[in-house]
Amino acid sequence: MVPPPIARLVAAIGTLALGGCATVSPAKSSRWHIPPDSVFLAEIPPPPAPGSAIVRRQIDEILALQARATPEKVAVARWDYDLTVFTFGIAFDPGLTGKKYPQTARLFRELNNLVERVNDDLKDTFRSPHPFQVDDRVKRFVDAVPGYDYPSYHSARCALFQRVLTDLDPARAEAFVRVSRMVEQDRVFAGEHFPYSIAAGRQLGALLYAALEKDANFRAEIARIRSAEWTPPPGARNSF
Repeated sequence: MVPPPIARLVAAIGTLALGGCATVSPAKSSRWHIPPDSVFLAEIPPPPAPGSAIVRRQIDEILALQARATPEKVAVARWDYDLTVFTFGIAFDPGLTGKKYPQTARLFRELNNLVERVNDDLKDTFRSPHPFQVDDRVKRFVDAVPGYDYPSYHSARCALFQRVLTDLDPARAEAFVRVSRMVEQDRVFAGEHFPYSIAAGRQLGALLYAALEKDANFRAEIARIRSAEWTPPPGARNSF
């Protein structure tokens, strides 16, 4: 599925940064029952060794993607770098905004902080470099926050967010996956992440969702927000 042209994209999402997207400091703990970080560390395999065949092959893949860069593609990658649940608003018409969905905004800020805490612990354990740090031919199309490559924070959030959004609006499940894939592909294209880091982040997000799904308080909160703000859900955008 091809994302909408950047002009239409900007027009459609220009207001999404307002009302509920502000960054907040990561919580030290979650009010939901989440296993200790060591459990996730045991599930996520280490990244490939520096200089290994998979690293060299994926550097070539990134360079091939960047060779086809256009100003529009770079602009989209820079836009969806600032990922929130409202990034998924491009699947809706008139759109998903924090002003219209304040309870949803609060929930996903907390989920964002949960992913950040666990993901940062894994990143600090593996200390794997970004593609642009491994090979100076790789361009860096975004001003990424300093840190490590593995697992991808963006793909971990996408994997969790798309599942929770599907709980809120099951009919849009495929659209949520398409938004996730767009964000993930843009992270590789932008020189931020290796594809193997995207895969590890996706695995982490799925593990976090599986843990949350077992928590009765979390399930009750999803049901409450679905009733309060997603019945009926926002209208679908036919072009996405």
